[in-house]
Formats: sequence, structure tokens, C-alpha cells
Amino acid sequence: MKNTLENSLVSLRRIIRATEASAKELAKLADMATSELLTLQLVADNPGISPGDLAKALTLSPVTSTVILQKLEQRGLIEKRRSSEDRRRLEVILTEKGEHEAKAAPSSLQARFAHNFAQLPEWEQHQIAATLGKVTHLMGADTLDASPILDVGPITRQSN
Repeated sequence: MKNTLENSLVSLRRIIRATEASAKELAKLADMATSELLTLQLVADNPGISPGDLAKALTLSPVTSTVILQKLEQRGLIEKRRSSEDRRRLEVILTEKGEHEAKAAPSSLQARFAHNFAQLPEWEQHQIAATLGKVTHLMGADTLDASPILDVGPITRQSN
């Protein structure tokens, strides 16, 4: 029992350390937070996406998404423009600098996890999700607000 508990705690600590280390590496190499990189990559994959659709896709609150977009815009990585088809609709596109940054950015821990997770059989994916949900409950963390972004800091999910 003690050995199983210790192994579980070591695994949890490794996950925490990997998340922190990845965020630091990304900040150092790409000079941006994981949430900013994921936003940049989502815009690269979906040119002309609306800020609202962007927030929904990343499961972020509109306020959090707006702050991230403002940071990216201030750095000259994205532009917001009015749609040519519907002037009421705002679109987000990458600048030339943003395209370069999106291509040059290192792979995030989240991207590596998503890639490896997708390689698993569906039953194993469900098993991992259920186990992680149970761990969250055991730690009393199941009521904490969080988005599906592996990052450190106050990135909150969209409230439903």
C-alpha cells in the first residue's frame, strides 16, 4: 500500500514538474506562454476565426481569450479585422511575423501529450480520463476552475 501511494505521488509530482518545465522552456524559447502558443497555432490553422470561436475552441472565458489576443496583437503576431462578408464579424489572422513564430515555436507539452494520447486505443483513452478524474476528486480539486491547457498560472475555462 505504501509503495503504491508513493509511486502515485511521485507520478503526480512528475506531471507537475513536466508542466512547469515545459511552460518555462516555452517561455524561454518562444517567449510566450502555452496559452499564447496554442492561440497562435489555432489562428494559424483557422485563419479568420472569430474571437468568440477561438475562446470556445480553447475552452477559455471570453475575457481570458481577449487578454491573450491583446498580448499577441501588441507583439505584432496577429491582427483583428472586420470580415469582408459581414462587417459586424471580427476575424483574427496571423501577421507575417505571427506565421513565422507559429512555425518556429517548439512543440508544447500539450501537443506532445495530445499526439501520444491519440495513438492509444479508445478504451485506454477512456481509462486514463476516468483515472485522472478520480485523482482530481481524491485531491479535492474537482471543483477548481481550469481549462484544458497544460500551463501554469491563472488560465480559466469558459463558464458554462
